[in-house]
Amino acid sequence: MCIPRIILPVITLSAFLALPSVGNDTAFGGTAASPYPVHTKEIRMASENITIRSEASSSSWLYTCDFVFENMSNDPVTIMMGMPFFTMGDEENGEFNAVLPTDEQAVAVGKPLVWKFTAAVDGKAVRVTEGKPTVNPDLLGSDYKVAYTWPMHFAGGATRKVRNTYKLAYTSSAGDNFLDYILKTGGLWHNGKIGRSRLTVILDDGRYILPVDDKPRDATMAGTITPGGYKVSSKGEQVVIEWDLKNFAPTQDLQVVLRDRELFIMDQVEKKSPAEMTRSQLRKLRNFPYAAHGYVFKDQSLRDYYATLWYPMANPDFKEADLSERSKELISTVKRLEATK
Repeated sequence: MCIPRIILPVITLSAFLALPSVGNDTAFGGTAASPYPVHTKEIRMASENITIRSEASSSSWLYTCDFVFENMSNDPVTIMMGMPFFTMGDEENGEFNAVLPTDEQAVAVGKPLVWKFTAAVDGKAVRVTEGKPTVNPDLLGSDYKVAYTWPMHFAGGATRKVRNTYKLAYTSSAGDNFLDYILKTGGLWHNGKIGRSRLTVILDDGRYILPVDDKPRDATMAGTITPGGYKVSSKGEQVVIEWDLKNFAPTQDLQVVLRDRELFIMDQVEKKSPAEMTRSQLRKLRNFPYAAHGYVFKDQSLRDYYATLWYPMANPDFKEADLSERSKELISTVKRLEATK
């Protein structure tokens, strides 16, 4: 993956290696060394509050996950709780590139690309055991690569709070940046519903664009956002995606697919040849690289037009020097064509 102005180590992941996708906290059977996800009727996930933020400086995603669990029975319950990391299924073809965060060490082959995983229960850090899960044949899609587990004890009717934090690498394919969070494991608690699920994705890495797309489409394409029920807002230099779901029975995982900014600019040229454009269309194309870099136009019609194509992130520090050579060449070419119209 080409990233302007920053040179980063890249790890190629074939389909049998683990992508940095992670699931909701889950109840496990078996042992800490070889756990497997199970359904538990006694414990309910009353709420989850998941915040995922991009960190442009290290090319990574930072996760903060807060959960509230309730023992719905009057009896004490002890379980092994954990967070699983998913393995790509055989049905997924092609290769993904994972950008090693600039402030982290490479992980061993076969390990998930996760750093600084922590767990705390009721505000106190707990020791976490890394185990290799076995597949539970009764749960479709439970072939996880690794799980971080810790013991949890609930007194009868007790409520307990869990916080997990960790960092995942950016992963990309053909210029698209994939953000994933496994929600479906949240359906393994109690009656299969999460009392309240608040999910927030904060994008403040201007190297990537979130295209606007309200049509059903292939879940691997830029602009994809799942599950439904979200709202997107542009807040200055950030794009924020938010969900607030009540009595949520997860049937889809969270996924957001972003597009590399430079490739997004060039995508516009491929849609229609500049030579076939009207003068008005050429003006929009000439200003396209500026808009994609966060320049805020005084012309409201231009702002409105670009807002139909992607969710804008303002860049008050934008300079002409920020434009790539390809973008500068595009602007120059369009100016020459405009002069002939």
